[in-house]
Amino acid sequence: MITIGQFFGFEEDPRSPEGWFSPEQLIYVTVIVLISVLLAALIGKRYRSRSEREKKKPLRIAAAVMLTSEISKIVLITVRSSDPWIFRSNLPLFLCSIIFFTLPIAAFGKRRIAGAALSFTFAFGMLCCLAGTYLAANVYSNYPIFSFDSMASNLAHCIAGFSAVYIGTAGLAKREPGDLGIMAAILGIFEAAALTVDLLQTGTGYECNYMFFMRPDGTPFAICMDLVGGSLPLYAAFVAVLYFVYLFLFLIIWRFISEKGRTVPRRTTPE
Repeated sequence: MITIGQFFGFEEDPRSPEGWFSPEQLIYVTVIVLISVLLAALIGKRYRSRSEREKKKPLRIAAAVMLTSEISKIVLITVRSSDPWIFRSNLPLFLCSIIFFTLPIAAFGKRRIAGAALSFTFAFGMLCCLAGTYLAANVYSNYPIFSFDSMASNLAHCIAGFSAVYIGTAGLAKREPGDLGIMAAILGIFEAAALTVDLLQTGTGYECNYMFFMRPDGTPFAICMDLVGGSLPLYAAFVAVLYFVYLFLFLIIWRFISEKGRTVPRRTTPE
């Protein structure tokens, strides 16, 4: 039985991390992801016939929980460390962190920016969920599954997946012609911020490889690094473009499916 101090990382934990892609990790992650998806589908179905304001209530709760979890994790990491600047290695600029910004805007915002944020969260939410749970080698290699660091990370990423499924199921996913430009701007600004911090922190001891712009870190982006012959500028540009390719492909597929089924409504009036 572990103590509260061990759970939160203030005391040495006698348990060893289960490891990335260990049976324990795969079972645990699969269970929590399935629960998130099923819960989102059930709640989304229940809210589908309600007004847009009512539909956003579960998203507001999800956004509040996600932000609380992420901020608590950053604060705890800083408090535990003797280095007051350690938070610079844990800024919300990872690939999965983009939902930490778009979900609150989608949940609490109004008019066009909120609509575009809804579409963006719908597009990237499940990708962030799967990447942040199944592919989080840095988490499962350093922390036991049942520890605050691991559980806070998984909670935030499962909320991203929950939000994407809920937005689709509740009928909040709506295509508008102007959304593409706003979504591209959101992605571009986030990429620019992540790359800028990556470059500024190079050689400082706080490098964290935000958005995988500095190195593949065991991801399929290693193929990109090989294709450009190890050139870091070309690699970073290649990865940045791939995020846009994913966004555009998602929107094309979404449009094809919605036009075929005629099931995705358009927003008629701003909230």
